Formats: sequence, C-alpha cells, structure tokens
Amino acid sequence: MKNKGILSDKEFLANVGKLFSASAIAQAVPFFVLPFLTRIYGPEEFGVWVYFLSLSGIFSIIITGNYEFAIMLPKERSEATSTVTLTMLLGLISSSVMVLISFMFRDKLNIMLGLENAENLIFLIPLMAFLFAAYRTCNIWNNRNNKYSVTAVANVFRSLSTTGYQFHSGYYGYSNYFGLILGSVIGYSLGIIFQIRDIFKAMAENVSQLKISTLKEQMIKYRKFPQFFLFSELTNYFSSNIPVLFLTNLFSSTVAGLYSIPHKFINVPMSMLGTSVSQVYYRKATLLKADSEELGKVTFEIYKKMIYLGIIPLSIVAGYGDIIFGFILGAEWGVAGSYAGLLAPWMLLVFATSPVSIVFAVLEKQKESLKLNIVLLIIRLAAFLLGGLLLKSAFWAIALFGGSGFIYWLYFSFYVLNISGSDLEKAKWFIIKNFAYIMLPVILSRAIFLWID
Repeated sequence: MKNKGILSDKEFLANVGKLFSASAIAQAVPFFVLPFLTRIYGPEEFGVWVYFLSLSGIFSIIITGNYEFAIMLPKERSEATSTVTLTMLLGLISSSVMVLISFMFRDKLNIMLGLENAENLIFLIPLMAFLFAAYRTCNIWNNRNNKYSVTAVANVFRSLSTTGYQFHSGYYGYSNYFGLILGSVIGYSLGIIFQIRDIFKAMAENVSQLKISTLKEQMIKYRKFPQFFLFSELTNYFSSNIPVLFLTNLFSSTVAGLYSIPHKFINVPMSMLGTSVSQVYYRKATLLKADSEELGKVTFEIYKKMIYLGIIPLSIVAGYGDIIFGFILGAEWGVAGSYAGLLAPWMLLVFATSPVSIVFAVLEKQKESLKLNIVLLIIRLAAFLLGGLLLKSAFWAIALFGGSGFIYWLYFSFYVLNISGSDLEKAKWFIIKNFAYIMLPVILSRAIFLWID
C-alpha cells in the first residue's frame, strides 16, 4: 500500500493546525497584555519573576531524570502508563525532598541562589519545578495518544489564567513579584488539571501492573535518558538562561527585568514566525537532501527572506529602542529599550538562521551541532563574566553578550549555509550590503540626533 505524503495527510495537517493555532493564541495573549502589566509591575518585580522561573526550570529537568521523553517509546499502552507513572512519582518525590532540604538549609540556599531579598521563594521553587515537569509530561502523554485538542486548549487555558491572575492581582493592589509568580503557579496548575485526566484513567486501567518492580524495570530500561539526555537538556536550558541568572546575581533583579521583558516582547512574534518557517523548510530540505545544489538555493532564499522581514523593525529597535519601549511599556522601561538596541543585530541573525538550522538534523550532523552549542555556551559565559566581574557594568555585560552573540551567529549562519550547499560568497555580500545600507544608517541617524541635542 502506498504511503500518503505528509502534506496530503489531512489528519496530520489538522493536528499541526490545532497546536500551531493554540500556540499562537497562548503567546499572543501575554504579548498584548504585557504593556499593561509593565505599568502595574516594575522591572524589579519582573526580574524576580523571570529569575524564579529560570531556577524552577533547571530543577524541573533534574527531578524527573528526563524519563518523560521515554513515554513516546513503548508500543503498549500499559508499558507507557508505567513510564508516565514513574516520571510523575520521580517528580513528586524529588520535589518533596527539595522542600525538606529547603527547610533544613534555608539560609544557606538563599545565599547560594541569590534569594536573600526574596527568602520565601525557596519554598515555591520545588512546587514550580514539579508543575513545569508535570505539565511537560502531560503534553507528551497527550501527544502519544493523539489528544492534540486537549494539549491545544490546555496551552491557551494556561496562558489566559496566568496572565489574567497577574493582571487582576496587580490591578487590585498586589503589584509585587508574588502576583506574577502566583499567576504562573495557578496557570500551570489549571493546565495540568485540564490534561491529566487521561493519565489517571490509564493508571486505573493498569493498576495491577503498577508495582515497584515494574517501575524499576522501566527505570533501568530507559536509563540512557538520565545518563545522557539529561546533561544535553540542562546545557541547552542553562545556556539560554545565562543572561537572567548572571544579571540577577552580578547586579540586581531590576537589571534582569530590564533585559528579559523587552527581549520577550520582541521574541514572541519572531519565534512564532520562525517556527512556522522552520516546519515548512524541514519538509522541503528532507526532500532535497540528495540534491545539494537545490537544497543550497532553497536554504539561501529562506535565509534572505527572513533577513528582509526582520532587518527594518530590528534596525529601528537598534537605533531607537529606548524611545519605543519607553512609549509602549512605560517611561521606566526606556533603559530596557537601550538594552534591546544592543541585542538587535544579534537577534536579527538568530531570527534568520534558526529556521534553517534544522538542516543539521536533515544532514545528520548532530555532532557538529553539539560542538557549536558548547562553543556558544562558553562565549555566553565569558561575555557575562568579563562584563560583570571585571568591568562591573550591566551595560557592558549586555553589550558584550550581544556583540559576541552577533559574531557567533554570523559565523554560525555562514556555516549553516555552507553545509547546505549555498553560495557562501553571495551570502557574505548579502549580509554586508543589508547591514551597511539599512541597519547601520538607522543607528547612525540616532547617533546624529543625540549629537545635535
């Protein structure tokens, strides 16, 4: 029997449509509400919130041993039920142990994690870590069982409830970081409640098989997940959260908030578009894998279009970010716009290159990708250590982060285009012309205005 092409599989396209539409709504809600929240909560409150989420995210990866990613593997529902039960139990037990440790070593942990000014958060981190892990587990379980509608609605419900509570709490006078944090706790809790029903049903159906010996077998069978995949996940997560973690500990929660919120504001529409393009490109690149010349042409064309889409708005941010964000988010966020301006050239290259970087998977060059990710982690660490510890300047730390990121992603983009078979000389001249003729003049125009004033 002939297999249907993936683009003619109506069920597949419908499922993708459900998840994408829900993802768009889930990201759009906080995006449009953010200008109101930034007039209720200040940079310090946002800084504490994002730092809390970053710490919780790190522990959420550890407490389950990454066994949730093994849920997709068993052929039988009964075995998958044992795997999901193991994952949930590990998360629950580990987070409970974290609570106990938090009570026993509260003062030392607060100093170690930089929570001296928010001492009670040490007890909420285990809860949030478990909620992150449980929510992720529910998503994977529903994905396995083709319950895409449940996942889609849960994502929207989580986003609405989180943002709704944060706005309600701040509007009625509780405009501190607890309002933001409790919004996340409530949102993820309700999202889990909405999704977990089928897991409980599967547990009830297979209760006779849910023995300690069975769970131990699953733990041994899928031991490679905590042994190998866990480190990779932690490395990637830590790398992406370096700015928040370092800015909070080297400077203050206020600086972390000033960095994080504008970055999030810009990144939401960019990531939504980038993800969509990446999905289309992945399919096209897979079909053209054997035709290096055509693959190179398609890759370069997509790269160029992404540059064209992003260069004008990000050039404006690079030159006039303080004015734009001061107007959109409120006067006290003007500094955040300056930070966004420092990051704009780097963000443009990330926006253009990320969708086509999936070519590493297409060409089975995962080792090269891992090496480059390790180099990126080292560069990010060096930028913040140099700017924070030696220069002792948040501005220079972010400037070095953005500048080194720009250089790395420039090299990375050329590397991606080269392995895909694109004309590298054309790519180099394309980048030089666009930065020289569009972004640089916008930045210089602002410099001239400042000099005249």
